[in-house]
Amino acid sequence: MMDLDTPLTILGGMSAGEFLRDYWQQKPLLIRAAAKHFELPISADELAGLAMEEEVEARIVLESGATPWELRQGPFSEADFADLPEREWTLLVQAVDHWVPEVQELREAFNFLPSWRVDDVMISYAVTGGSVGPHYDQYDVFLVQMAGKRRWQVLAPEQYQDQALVGTKLHILDNFPVDPTMEWDVETGDILYLPPNWGHNGRALDDDCMTFSIGFRAPAAHEALAGITEQVCEQANEKLRFAATETEARLHHSHISIDDIQHLRDTMTRLLADDALLASWLGETMSAPKYPEYSAPLSGEEVDEVFDLVAQGVKFIRPGDARLCYYTLSDNVIRVFANGEYHDVDGELVGLVQALADQLEFDFSGLDLTQHPQLPELLRFLLQQQVLVPLD
Repeated sequence: MMDLDTPLTILGGMSAGEFLRDYWQQKPLLIRAAAKHFELPISADELAGLAMEEEVEARIVLESGATPWELRQGPFSEADFADLPEREWTLLVQAVDHWVPEVQELREAFNFLPSWRVDDVMISYAVTGGSVGPHYDQYDVFLVQMAGKRRWQVLAPEQYQDQALVGTKLHILDNFPVDPTMEWDVETGDILYLPPNWGHNGRALDDDCMTFSIGFRAPAAHEALAGITEQVCEQANEKLRFAATETEARLHHSHISIDDIQHLRDTMTRLLADDALLASWLGETMSAPKYPEYSAPLSGEEVDEVFDLVAQGVKFIRPGDARLCYYTLSDNVIRVFANGEYHDVDGELVGLVQALADQLEFDFSGLDLTQHPQLPELLRFLLQQQVLVPLD
């Protein structure tokens, strides 16, 4: 059971329970020096190097580029960086926690929230005046100032009009008045939490500004409906039909009555009353890899080779792009989700699943693979999904 009462350093001494009760998805919270104990895990030059890699999603935003708020897409070259002006540009690199284990450790500090809701850690490096413009996100985000200084201006959803600036590929708010009660200069170690749809405008105050954005997944309701409906259709009984009982006289033979609508609603409700089905969609969706092209499952032969390393005591890690969660189907069965797929195992193995979700590195040298008949099967599933990989 998660402890919601213990004071947390990452929340400035506030407990998770207090944060969830008073701030989560309700209002912003500025936490001074809460991440001061984390060392900067990547330099600006190293971040630029990542932005040159083909596999890495990176962007550069120039406020006064060839067009206002010009957006450039990576991968970039050394020449691209050499051509940048001295002021007012920002480099954005997505999912740095996938590539830098120390960034993954920072992400894990927020495990007082469901880990399966975290999307990734994006890093923003900006020179003096650098900004991506006033905007809002449709998800919760923690903005961790890891180096330099930045000025944040924040507005509640009712304080701005959602009208985008024309002439740019970015959704920049055209009218963003300043609320002096929500304007803050942040320094290294400060954290700003913002709920969904709160407008914010950040601008670098020096040439060392690095902000780590820990964003959370928030599937749209229509996406959930489409995905769940697809699963319902795959399992639905063909004999289940719209067949409302005719109990009262109609106003007219062409009239659709409220009783017909209620019958349809009851039918749909019964179809959606399957908790396991809803859990499957949620688990598969929230555990799906951000970049599936780089997270392909291993073949059976590859799994055999890696599984042999478990018995040999080779150390394993949970890589930064791995996603793992589980759902309790019954008292003795859990459904384990790993990178978008699931596997059902005996509930007695829940302790192992929790341990794998808690830690980043594992030594299986003392693990007795015969202690439970389903243990090898579970490990093979996690190895196949590359939630566990050998430490090089």
